[in-house]
Amino acid sequence: MLSETVWPTPRYCCWFTPYDWSRSYLLPEQVATNIPRRGSLAGYGAHDWARGHLVELLWRLGGAPVSLHYRELLTRHPSEDPERVPAHLPLGGEVTACLRDPEGLPVTVVTRTESGSYATQGAYWEVTVNGETPADEDPRLNGRHAYPPSLPFLAFLVQQHLRTVERRRVAPVIPIRRKTA
Repeated sequence: MLSETVWPTPRYCCWFTPYDWSRSYLLPEQVATNIPRRGSLAGYGAHDWARGHLVELLWRLGGAPVSLHYRELLTRHPSEDPERVPAHLPLGGEVTACLRDPEGLPVTVVTRTESGSYATQGAYWEVTVNGETPADEDPRLNGRHAYPPSLPFLAFLVQQHLRTVERRRVAPVIPIRRKTA
């Protein structure tokens, strides 16, 4: 059972803080991944960001890590012929983090970020939790924004969505009993 709502900061700030740029995320050895488990001085910053997804989710939700997959989203210049020129311009990234919650249930979080002048939707960020995009009356807790939130806030948003789904599942169970003679 998930505990009551605890907002990540007193100001309810969901965007980046200076602390976000100074973290180093390390992946455990049992995690299946397509990126390096540890960052390095000349490492790729998107890999640090991707590793942070799984680490922050585990810190917030608990459970056990399963896998992490990072994919770079590429496109071509609009004037280039799609049949002759492969996609080569970086457009954004997609991170798929899989874990098991403390009860052993699988949780899959996919975040997609697009930016740049060739992005299909302009600056865009979306998260799905087990295939569902979070939606809430509070716009800060929606799963679509122009820019990604900080990783601790992303983990908080996922936690809030899982609580909402958990409340939706609760329904009265009416037992069926046969009349005995």
